[in-house]
Amino acid sequence: MPTSGLSIILRILDNENRLVERADQKSISLLSILGVFMVFFIVYYRVIPMNALTVSLILLYFIFALASIINLIMAIRPRTKKQEGAQIDSQIASARDPAFFTGISDFPNVAAYKESLQKTLEDESSVSDIYIRQIYSVARINSVKYKFVQRGVTLVIITLIIELVIITYLFTYHMSYGRDIMPPIS
Repeated sequence: MPTSGLSIILRILDNENRLVERADQKSISLLSILGVFMVFFIVYYRVIPMNALTVSLILLYFIFALASIINLIMAIRPRTKKQEGAQIDSQIASARDPAFFTGISDFPNVAAYKESLQKTLEDESSVSDIYIRQIYSVARINSVKYKFVQRGVTLVIITLIIELVIITYLFTYHMSYGRDIMPPIS
């Protein structure tokens, strides 16, 4: 494979790795936003009148908030399944991958890693095969991450809508049933 082909492969791998970072950043940002809104909600929890409507809204709020948190955490640490029926030739299956973190950690010591890396670098097609496998693995991880990020975004939006409905209800309830019901915030 020409050197330009290897540079294209490395660029694709770099782009996939950036997508991993973006998914993690989105998830962490959404967790932070949800945390801030949950703190506001908990602070005003003491002024919520307990009736069937508020109890059901609060229950829905906490269910969707918990589902949001679970999905966003799963986006940060996704679980991927090995492909069933994937055929890997015996040479690839038995070889350690000296360019990917799981393969590097399989080596017993630095000398064995160095020897394997030098042997791999001698054959340009084996180098490109290693990076192609990495691209495929990272792309599968990205697929799972973005599935959970999309679910998390939807659940966070629903959670915030429920919180806004509760706040709107509180405002109208306290305005219609008397201003003395709501304790002063100090």
